[in-house]
Amino acid sequence: MRITDIDAFDCLPPYPEFNARVLARYHGPAIQRRTVLLVRTDTGLEGCGESWGTLDAEPLRTRYLGSSPFDWVNAEADLAMNMALYDLMGQHLGVPAWKLMGPQVRAWIPVAYWTVSQEPQAMAAEVQRAAALGYHWLKYHVDEVQNVLAQAAAMQAVAPVGFKVHFDFNAAQDCYTMGALLGQLEQMPIAGRFEDILPATDVEGYRLLRRRLRLPVIVHHGPPEVMLQGMCDGYMAGHAPVGQAMRAAALAEATHCRLMLQQCGGTINRAFLAHEAAVLRPATLDHVDLGHLWADDVTCQSLPVVHGSVAVPSGPGLGVTVDRQRLAQWCAAAPVDPGRFLVRVRYADGLTLYLRHDPGRPGHTDDLRYQARLHGYQAPAYPPAYANPLSADFWDEPTPQFEQLWQQTGAGPVWVSATAATEVVQPASSSSQRA
Repeated sequence: MRITDIDAFDCLPPYPEFNARVLARYHGPAIQRRTVLLVRTDTGLEGCGESWGTLDAEPLRTRYLGSSPFDWVNAEADLAMNMALYDLMGQHLGVPAWKLMGPQVRAWIPVAYWTVSQEPQAMAAEVQRAAALGYHWLKYHVDEVQNVLAQAAAMQAVAPVGFKVHFDFNAAQDCYTMGALLGQLEQMPIAGRFEDILPATDVEGYRLLRRRLRLPVIVHHGPPEVMLQGMCDGYMAGHAPVGQAMRAAALAEATHCRLMLQQCGGTINRAFLAHEAAVLRPATLDHVDLGHLWADDVTCQSLPVVHGSVAVPSGPGLGVTVDRQRLAQWCAAAPVDPGRFLVRVRYADGLTLYLRHDPGRPGHTDDLRYQARLHGYQAPAYPPAYANPLSADFWDEPTPQFEQLWQQTGAGPVWVSATAATEVVQPASSSSQRA
């Protein structure tokens, strides 16, 4: 069996109406987009894989055309091709993909809901939606223009008993800042675990905080060797090709750590993750696959969440097939239109900051997580932290004030200082000139 063709399809399945515009405004079109791979062989079989975002297939054709799928067992590169190749091998042998990876240790895989950081009441609504879809966990990246304690309190107020939140802190703060914050968070019943609380280079900081905390600490942005250094209770293998995931799992088992996978896409990706986690003994944490992020998909089958988990497909291969009609439909679709909006950051003392945000620009997808990226400290701001007395939202009211501020923010951030009698609009450029 030899690979004869690799076709790549750039598609934009729709977001659910519930949070489509928020996702588009926060991260732009990049996270809505997926690339579906269809890999054909000289035996007539076709395997499917997918990648989050746009994937250039030409290097894949150079590397894989003419080879056998069996040449790439436990490959350590090209996750989307891993999916298609294991699909082909399983179909060829008439067995589910997990049988080519190792003995099965579980038939159901725990998965977590994912969303973007929003004002507290919006986060509460996300928890309610996640629970209604069958999830027991929600993971999100905290950011510097929200108060994580206020978010957690709002989520806790509506969460079902046992529902937990996985807080991702972006590996962006220091031990001094994070120690007190994590101590406060872990007093809330909804807090479940903490990811990337410090840069992975701060070995002693991780060890110190782990000794103080009772909740698990997860490392994602660091090498698997952090498990050997006593820095974490669990390790996230993010977007890891199957060979890398297996090496991380072996190290996790040897160090008595737990493992979670994070690889993003639709049902094709969810199916492959389920086959992987089915054979990785320490892969007991709730995996992040973003399978809920789209309202429709390109497969004939779905893998619904039941009591926080999805069933491992029975095969052969991945156990899912591509619906060509739906694939063509979403290849012709356009990204969600974010409309005109401003990011509005409201401080407890009455100051309100307005600025434009375009996450579609290359390198700006994650700007809302960091003040340095969002406005470059061109406006009054607290020192970067996650529990400052502020909240942010996307503002788009059709009012004269919006039109005035829209024009002014074309030159940079603008802030409005509220007093007892008046509001003073302060362009960032004039402040810079005075400074």
